[in-house]
Order: sequence, then structure tokens, then C-alpha cells
Amino acid sequence: MSPSQDWEENNFLTPAYFNNPYSAYKYMHESAPVFWSKKVNAWIVSPFLEVEEGLHGEQLIAKGRIAAAASHFTPEEREQYPVSQWTLNRYMNFQDPPDHTRFRRLISKSFTPRSISAMEPKIEALVSRLLDEVTKKESFNLVDDFSFQLPSLVICELLGMPIEKQEDLKRWADGLAGFIASAQVTTEKAKFAESVALEAQEYLKQLFQEIRKNPGENLLSRVLTAPPEDDKLTDQELAALTVNLFFAGFETTEGLISNMVRALSDNPDQLELLRNNPELIEPAVEEALRFDSSIQKQSRIAGEDIEIHGQKIKKGDYVHFMIGAANRDPLRFSNPERFDITRKDAGNVSFGHGIHFCIGAPLARLEARIAIRQLIERMPRIKVIAPLPRYAELFAVRKPLELWVTNAQVK
Repeated sequence: MSPSQDWEENNFLTPAYFNNPYSAYKYMHESAPVFWSKKVNAWIVSPFLEVEEGLHGEQLIAKGRIAAAASHFTPEEREQYPVSQWTLNRYMNFQDPPDHTRFRRLISKSFTPRSISAMEPKIEALVSRLLDEVTKKESFNLVDDFSFQLPSLVICELLGMPIEKQEDLKRWADGLAGFIASAQVTTEKAKFAESVALEAQEYLKQLFQEIRKNPGENLLSRVLTAPPEDDKLTDQELAALTVNLFFAGFETTEGLISNMVRALSDNPDQLELLRNNPELIEPAVEEALRFDSSIQKQSRIAGEDIEIHGQKIKKGDYVHFMIGAANRDPLRFSNPERFDITRKDAGNVSFGHGIHFCIGAPLARLEARIAIRQLIERMPRIKVIAPLPRYAELFAVRKPLELWVTNAQVK
């Protein structure tokens, strides 16, 4: 076994890696910026420039990733999961033009700067209401009580989904994410993804019929009542898009809020700086996105033979662009391991790049800015306490499963 293979076996996609992948990313930058992983049967790309170019480049395509993720199953096994694979293949971020263009155009009106700005008072009120409840407690689980609740309630309202279905939506989204966010899809995860895909389609098709009869001012109503000349989606396609948007709507923001609170707690000098300088909230959110992104990688399929950082990538090869590693690239950022809300070389690729840049990024940033500002106002010395956070063993997503916090007293 070569030194690089030995390193991968002992350090990549291990329990320690999922708890903290950043020491592995440091090794990649120093010794293996682009390498072939036997564990995931794909290329791993970590430098910032190559990640940014790869996510933007037309030579690397989005479609076909579900087939690549399920390639270790036999044809007979893959036939057992038709609905989940069909659903995931219709996710907008797994589409290339012209289908990607059609999907994005249909929902774009709900994500214009004016539409996002109009939601600000509602988000302010929602954050205040949630904090009214949690700050009554001496300590609380930020994930369950706040950082999941906020974005899930916001995206339910934006979509036009009943609030009481948010837990079901989360279960559907997480179940399908188990098929695409894991290092390797297990039979158990594939079966669960299939069951939730069927459940989601059944419920959402009934909901769409109700919305057609009584449309409101929300995204689903606009799509379902679009003029005949528009490129309408089938109910199956819209069901897939609904789960996709809910997942994207809560996952990134939930992780951003939780990871940022942990970063501020671990760096009390930065928490004090932000508390004393609330105008730094916007750069603080951007630094949190860079320092500990909730989305750790995006993947593509090589559409033709290409070269990345001196490595020959063959047509059809699966390529993982490591966003979390790119955001810690020492060639792009000075002292990348330092959480610094006044960073001069700020930037990140946490929302992707190019045509697949996250359409909900402005909303996620707005939610995070409001959430963190109000949290610090209400809990000026917020601190993470035991038990220390645990992280799911997911390759693409990094967010704590629980994060216990308290408002630490001044010593």
C-alpha cells in the first residue's frame, strides 16, 4: 500500500473525519490536492481555484450523479429503488441545461431581491418568537429548538406548505439525502429513501390538487397556476422539486447558524468583537460560511477527458469538488484555520459557483444575519456546553446533530 493509500485508509471518511474533516483537508492541500479515492471510486479535488472552476466549467456535468452514487448496486438492486432515483434525478441541482434552466426560471420569481427583502419583517418576528421560548431555559439544544425551526418555517411559508408538515418534510428530505450525501449508499439507506419518496409523492400530489382549487401567494401556487404557455412541471416533477427546495432551504441555513454559533463560542475574542461591532454581522456570516460550511462538497461527472491540477480525468469519471477544503486553501486564504470576522481576503464557495449557484443563497444569508444578531443581543455570551456536538457521517453535509448552549455569565 502506497503512503497516500495508507493515509486514505486511516484518515479519509473515518469517524474522526466526520467529526472534524479539516486536518484531512490540510493533508490534501499539502500532499494530495487531487487524488483518486478508492473508498468512493471518484476523484477528490480540494484547491480553491480548481473547485471554483470545476463547479463552473461546462466540461463537468451535473446529470448522472445519482447513477454514479448507486453504481455499487447490481442492476437488480437498482431496480428496487425506482421512485427515489427518479425523484433525485429531478432535483434542480442535478440538472443541466435546458432542464436546469426550465426549473430555475419557474421558481426564480420567489427568490428575487424584492421577494427576499419582503420576507425580512416576517423573519425578524419569527426569530424573536423562537428566542422568546428558548431563552427562558438555562440551556437548550440550539439545533432542535432554533436553527432547524427557523429555516424550516421560512421555507414552508415560501413554498405554501402547511407548517404542521415540516417534520414530515424533514424526514423525506433527510431520507433522500441519505442516498446522495453519504460516502456510499447502503441498502438500508436506499430502502428508506424509496419509502419516503413514495410517501412524499402521495401526499404532495393531493396537496397540489388543493392548491389548484385555492391558490395563495406562495411558490407552489405560482407554479401550479402558471399560464399554459409556460414550461409547466408535471406533478411528479413538482413533488421532487418541493422536497429538493425544502432540503436546500433548511439544510444550508440550519448548518450555517449552528456552525457559526460554535465558531463564535470557540473564539470568544471574535464573539466580543461582533457584540461590540454589530455592523460586522455580514462579514461574520461570510466568514462562518468559509470557516465551517454546512455543504462540504458538490459533485460532477466528467463530460469529456479533462485535466485537473495535472491529473488526467477520463470521460464519465465521478468528481467530488471539496467545498470545505477549498474554503481552507492556504493558497487562497492567509491563516485559513483562523476564524476571523475582519478577514481581508474574505470569500468562499459554500453556495457553489456558476449556473448552479444556490438560488436561495440571499435568503439563507438574510436568515443567518437576523438569527445571529438577535441571538447575540439576547444571549451576549452564548457558549457551547457539554455534551459536545456530534456530526452525522455524511460526506456532503456538515452540521451538528445537537448543539447545547447557554448564556455564560461574566466572570
